Amino acid sequence: MVPVDDDYLIQIGRLAYSVTYLEGLVLYDLPHLAGLPAELELKGLAGRTTGQLGAILQKREILEQVADTSVRTWLQRSGELLSAAAKIRNSVLHARPATIQGQQMLQRWHPEAGQVFPIEGSWLSAAQKQVEGAIRELAQTRPAGA
Repeated sequence: MVPVDDDYLIQIGRLAYSVTYLEGLVLYDLPHLAGLPAELELKGLAGRTTGQLGAILQKREILEQVADTSVRTWLQRSGELLSAAAKIRNSVLHARPATIQGQQMLQRWHPEAGQVFPIEGSWLSAAQKQVEGAIRELAQTRPAGA
């Protein structure tokens, strides 16, 4: 048995699911948007990481091929929000268990990147709010046809 609080694990699971939900929100809308370049076909994006998806959606040479400005803006913003979500998710998934002030939790320890901090419940709550905000924003600003 892993010596950690179940509520803490539920927060981690909810956050991980929310990031994949955000990915799906973007990916599954793409086939319904007219005029997208081949680089944005769903079959070519399947299996990409959140960070890779974010980077692809922000590439100037790809965005310049999209004639509809509302779609282009939504794609750009989707890429920005996916990139931000990737940083959050990576902080959790690449963290290691630690005992901090007598409690078992994850510790993000990547000194070269300047990332050394505990993944406390409050950090997870703030990260969850950020990802949920991204989901709301993209759902509310979907281009016509999506």
